[in-house]
Amino acid sequence: MGNQTRLSNGLNVVSFKQPAQEYGAAFVVPTPALDSSGIAHLVEHLVFRYSDRYQQRHALFAANSVLPVKINASSHNGYSYFYAVSPSKSVLLKIVGYLYSGLKQIDYPEDDIKRERDGVLARELAMYEATPDYQAQMSIWRGDRSPDCYHHWGGYCDTLAEIRAEDVAAYKSQYYQPEHITLLLAGLEADELPLLCTAKSKPTGSTYTPKAHRFFSDTLQDDYIFSWWLPECYIDGLLSAQARLNEAMKPYNMRVFVEDSANHARKFALRLIGRPGQLIAAQQALVDEVRHLHIVPKQHIFFESKYPETINALLAWYHGQQPLNRKVVALSQALTLTPVITGARPLKKPVIRIMERKVDAEMSCPLVTDTLENHAPQVPTELPNRLTPLAAKLNDNVHFACDLQDWILHYSLTGLTANQQNTFIKDVMCDERLWLPRTGGHCYAMGVQRVEHGLRIYGVMDDEPQQRREAMEQLLARYRHL
Repeated sequence: MGNQTRLSNGLNVVSFKQPAQEYGAAFVVPTPALDSSGIAHLVEHLVFRYSDRYQQRHALFAANSVLPVKINASSHNGYSYFYAVSPSKSVLLKIVGYLYSGLKQIDYPEDDIKRERDGVLARELAMYEATPDYQAQMSIWRGDRSPDCYHHWGGYCDTLAEIRAEDVAAYKSQYYQPEHITLLLAGLEADELPLLCTAKSKPTGSTYTPKAHRFFSDTLQDDYIFSWWLPECYIDGLLSAQARLNEAMKPYNMRVFVEDSANHARKFALRLIGRPGQLIAAQQALVDEVRHLHIVPKQHIFFESKYPETINALLAWYHGQQPLNRKVVALSQALTLTPVITGARPLKKPVIRIMERKVDAEMSCPLVTDTLENHAPQVPTELPNRLTPLAAKLNDNVHFACDLQDWILHYSLTGLTANQQNTFIKDVMCDERLWLPRTGGHCYAMGVQRVEHGLRIYGVMDDEPQQRREAMEQLLARYRHL
């Protein structure tokens, strides 16, 4: 059982004994998707980008590249999670302060919003919207105008540009107040937190006004979507049975799709996709199959495969505290009701805006340099799977590889002593000029990998992947000869 403490600013802190070989911290922020603009998604990114306390736009990337820590964030089902894990308690406490500073920041420079919105997020969404499965699911969402329809927390390429600075300030002022936030700690106690975690936000007094989206497309897909909105306590049972249900629907030329998250009303959709002529027979077969499955209400167990084990354990506890409503209609009975009938509206082709070059750059990163006083740089050794084919092209004679979107550069550290390598790595990673493609909004992601005798620097979804080699090598050479 966790020890719960309410700080003077209203922040709820729950601490647990260290469950593994690392310390962990996760801020949980309820962030409702009130529309499909992507406001919650944009705010999640801006938390890392800038705060009055930590103004260096590259602080996240520098920290993840050289500190013994993993920092990230994502959102699921009306919540945003900002987390970090580290084998070092002192490092994690420093990062907790960095994260909280970003959470309580209300106002952002217009240029930062523009680069994160039109540069980084637009590329991320375009990457998702290029995949067939994502296109199919989002087409269903965009065609659904029922009261229970999903609002897309991540936004779409054609809705993201509607968000303005005043929207960001209003959303953060309304939902990012300390009294709404829970900080989960593994191996840390509330009285060990940095003093700045007791600071209060400065609310604007305004509230976020949802955007009114109406999605249109040149064509409607032929199939109809028949949806039943069910209590979220049935999600896990139906997801595990989805393949079996699809087999049962084959004679009716229909397919089953089970949404894996709940909406604003804590409901989720089970959908039949096909032509209406077979609906009555297919619905009866679906009800009969569900009766045989004996699916019972149960608490949804939170798990995200990309999260560290420590963070998954903390979030599983948090969501396990949500009450389970057992007074729900039986699943087979709910499926006898008339479904909501909608059509799919395909996504529009993404439009990516090319950002103006960012000319100003910070050449230091106090968050990292202050923390590294007692630690040697620890560069990640993993490489995203997406970049594996490009990395395979590198050898003793080929130090740079790229395609139309991604790039990777190998830089040798041969000839430098261990101390020289540590100094070189720290200085380079703390210079924003290394990270300008990302902080300038010209690519979706950047990172560094440590390999034997060298470093690999890479970028994903970049405007100009073929142009990165010269600028990177010039910067690295400059530090090499200092």
